[in-house]
Amino acid sequence: MSSAAIQAKIKAGLAKAVGKVGSPTVDKVYLVVKSGGSSDPITPVAPTETDVELVNAIFTSYDVNLIGANIQTGDRLLITDNVVFIPTGATIKQGTTKYIAISVAPVSPTSDNLLYKTQLRVK
Repeated sequence: MSSAAIQAKIKAGLAKAVGKVGSPTVDKVYLVVKSGGSSDPITPVAPTETDVELVNAIFTSYDVNLIGANIQTGDRLLITDNVVFIPTGATIKQGTTKYIAISVAPVSPTSDNLLYKTQLRVK
């Protein structure tokens, strides 16, 4: 089975899971992308924020036994397909709650990324 076929199965599986556990009224998950702006102290310009929907995204909690040095109480794990890369330090938004990406772990048994596991912390 090729990487593209596995990636397609993962996307379909995540979409199916979102459909099963989600509802039409559930808040969607977005990556907040900032662009533009200036750091000129005389005429500052705020950056523009654009929300990129993470279509195949599922939140999960960490096992209580993993909480310690790097994982804090309240941290969440976001599983996404390989379509949108979430860089460390990025802002993720669901409803009115904003999270910061603490770490991103690509799942890549070969050179192709299959999905991303992102550790999030409330901002």
